[in-house]
Amino acid sequence: MNDNFSHLMTPFDQYISTQSLQMTKLLIPFLPPQSQRMMAVYVKFFEFRHTIAFFRSMQQKQHSPDDILNSIKPYMSSSDMESFDQMMNMMNMMSMMQEMQNMSDMDFDPSTMMMGMFAQDDNNEFQKEGESLD
Repeated sequence: MNDNFSHLMTPFDQYISTQSLQMTKLLIPFLPPQSQRMMAVYVKFFEFRHTIAFFRSMQQKQHSPDDILNSIKPYMSSSDMESFDQMMNMMNMMSMMQEMQNMSDMDFDPSTMMMGMFAQDDNNEFQKEGESLD
């Protein structure tokens, strides 16, 4: 499929359509009425065949909620996108709060961690200079 057309279609339509089908769709309104019906059925028939072939060869993929939501975002109106962004920010904040809660449940003490890090650095420094810690 030509990249010029890809931004006008959903990802699924990109999988099942070809450039020739897209060109045919563009020409349908300019055909005589009887030919329009026939060409519309022709296009839909080939899209249906491509859909069946796509699902036969498709590999199952795992998608994160972020993947799904970010794929929908370009098709939203500006007001919906604003609400969507607010919802995503809220979800990110809730996730960070949950991580902080999990850390506090583990009796996490930042000062103990820092003291441990400095003690290791001091030990390495002494060993580099050849002094013993005993």
